[in-house]
Amino acid sequence: MDEARLGFAWAWTLLDGLARAGLRRVAASPGSRSTPLTLAALRHPDLAVQMIVDERSAGFFALGLAKADHEPTALIATSGSAIANWAPAVVEADAARIPLLLLSADRPPELHACGANQTMEQAALFGVHVRAFHALPPPDARTDWLADFAARVFHAARFPLPGPVHLNIPLREPLTPAGPTPAPETRPVPLVSTGRTAPDAALLESMDGALAGKGVIVCGPETLGEDARAAILDLSARLNAPVFADILSGLRFSAPDTAAVLAHPDAVARTKPAFDWALRFGGAPVCRATAEFLRARKGAAQIVVSDCARFADPDRIATHLVQADVALFCAGLRGRPAPADWARQLARLDDAAADAAEAACAEDAPFEGALLRRLLAGLPENAPIFLANSLTIRSAEWFAGRRARALKIFGNRGLSGIDGNLSTALGLSAALGPTVAVLGDLAFLHDLNALALMRAKKLTVLLLDNRGGGIFDHLAQAALPEFEAAWIAAQAYDPAALAKGFGLRYAAAETNAAAVAAVLENLAEGGAIVHVAIDRAHSLARARKFFASSQLETCS
Repeated sequence: MDEARLGFAWAWTLLDGLARAGLRRVAASPGSRSTPLTLAALRHPDLAVQMIVDERSAGFFALGLAKADHEPTALIATSGSAIANWAPAVVEADAARIPLLLLSADRPPELHACGANQTMEQAALFGVHVRAFHALPPPDARTDWLADFAARVFHAARFPLPGPVHLNIPLREPLTPAGPTPAPETRPVPLVSTGRTAPDAALLESMDGALAGKGVIVCGPETLGEDARAAILDLSARLNAPVFADILSGLRFSAPDTAAVLAHPDAVARTKPAFDWALRFGGAPVCRATAEFLRARKGAAQIVVSDCARFADPDRIATHLVQADVALFCAGLRGRPAPADWARQLARLDDAAADAAEAACAEDAPFEGALLRRLLAGLPENAPIFLANSLTIRSAEWFAGRRARALKIFGNRGLSGIDGNLSTALGLSAALGPTVAVLGDLAFLHDLNALALMRAKKLTVLLLDNRGGGIFDHLAQAALPEFEAAWIAAQAYDPAALAKGFGLRYAAAETNAAAVAAVLENLAEGGAIVHVAIDRAHSLARARKFFASSQLETCS
């Protein structure tokens, strides 16, 4: 068999093994060395392939696809600096536990260490940020092991700790087979079963003594599944324990509407209510106030539960670290209910915060909090929405409140970067249909290449333009004399011109109501940018007024 046909057969067997294990989606970037891999993916009947010129954007697009259902997405790119552009998405996937399969083409061994073009050392390029790295040999005629190997790699990205797995695949020229290329014989792959981690019965029994008195349940920004959410709500009711839920957990925007899930947990946390115990799920909280509220009760029982051996306890104040399925753990707990006035006391604080948020968002002059409060209230049932980092996600935490209407809310909180946010949202829209992305002007600028994908995707972008770095108005850097020069990074670009250049629809909105109406109007079709200019000083004043007026009393 000639080299080109050998390479294609090798690539086909690898991709077919991945597909038979469950792979369905591939993001690939054009390149020569990766031709056998891309060709095999494009010709495989069970794989949907999105071609994306910019490898950095492709990495985050694949991340968004995988976020949609937590099933692995594959990336394909040519050798050299191309795959180095995956790095920001890879480290985010590692931290956020999102399964990716990195299929990097490489030059064969004889072209290394001799000055060959587009050749670098790709082995272990992503270091500790992948679950596994495999350096494959150059293609040869023996492929009987390859499909089985591919299936095991697919599942290694899913269990026991979801995340990226890297395969480096050297390929020899010629790379393009001539004439028909029939698919090689399909080979069987093993069936892999990954179960839920049941909690230890003795551990559950020992928890009964710890869960006595006034308790709280804190849910961080990791999306909790339907079973976990139901079990947390049931436990909250049994123990009379209010739930402090980050917006990305899914608990604040899912049915049923229950006062046990606080609408404004950050505002209530600022009063530092004195709990006796805390159960913590789903990662470290987005907002600082919740973290400080937990730190203030160092020494109280704080039980951090994770379904894998990675625990979110940055302040090292947990008294218990438990690896178990969240739903099974909550269902197995007993404990003793808190006094009835405990939940009522926190509910009064939450009601005061809700009134303060409504007042702060009443004006129609553009304000991040009001825009997000109105948008999340107005989106249709189960609509996907991506919230960019920095001030966008925090404004949603502070002001969006709680609704019975379910939404699918996403963000990149693994490393909380502002890079690749637009590409991630495009991946979500490709998987889930009409989607909204809310981005600040700097996050938007960071990912302009992603606009090349938007015309064909059902994504509507709400661009919150506060002229750069609005989050820093809320931080200590704002007091520095160099603040405006070094932290407020206003950039000179024209969103209307960009929209026109990429063939997208554009709308400029001068009020909160007009902006939300424009988003809803474009939602079904997508391919639109809704641009809102925001005055930073006005925004900061409204946020500070909310923080001051929401703290009407404190808990002791």
